[in-house]
Amino acid sequence: MNQRQFAALDDYFDALLEEHEPQPAPEVAPVAYADPQEDERRRALESLLATVAELKEEAAAEPLAPLSEPELKAMSDEVPSPIPEVTAAPLPAPDKAPAWRNMETEAHFQALFFEVAGMTFAVPLTHLGGIYQLTRLTSLFGKPAWFAGIMTERERQLSVVDTARWAMPGHIQDEEYQYVVTLGESHWGLSCHQLKGTSLLSREQVKWRTTPGSRPWLAGMVKEKMCALLHVDALIALLEQGKNIDGHRV
Repeated sequence: MNQRQFAALDDYFDALLEEHEPQPAPEVAPVAYADPQEDERRRALESLLATVAELKEEAAAEPLAPLSEPELKAMSDEVPSPIPEVTAAPLPAPDKAPAWRNMETEAHFQALFFEVAGMTFAVPLTHLGGIYQLTRLTSLFGKPAWFAGIMTERERQLSVVDTARWAMPGHIQDEEYQYVVTLGESHWGLSCHQLKGTSLLSREQVKWRTTPGSRPWLAGMVKEKMCALLHVDALIALLEQGKNIDGHRV
């Protein structure tokens, strides 16, 4: 290789080894891009803002109507009347049996005497309902043993008592009664064997009872005849309750 070739080779390597700094690129001025739709949107927005501003000015110029104050009602000085208390009505007291009182008679009074199985009873005529011949009886189920049955007399239904069974509990003999003596205005009648007539009695001829005791049906004893004078009202009450001479339901 000659001298000229070596010189060319050195220049080549020197060029490779030299660091060349990059030259800055020339600045390019931005070119504004005009979008036609953007201009249209801007104009619409400006028009909308102007319309809003006009509405605000009109609202500010319009006078406000005065607010009406609520009407206040004066408080009454009257004190409200108290609510009446509701009290429960008292329960009615249970019915009490009237106190026993002996029957009243005149100083002298007529009495009917009748016989039942050898016993004699008396009843004041003022407390006598009537006297009937005993006829056909109709038995009723569920009645006490001393209830003889129903007898029809002049379209009236009479409840006839087997007086012997009523006055002598345990008496089972069938009696052949002849008559029925009815008590006051009730439908009860005592069957009997024989009517022994009437007598005029004075109150002094009767030993009157002052308390009912265990036999409220007994008003007293007729002294001369030694027979029971019937307390008709008390006797009717016993019969209505289904009780016998001792006050028992049998």
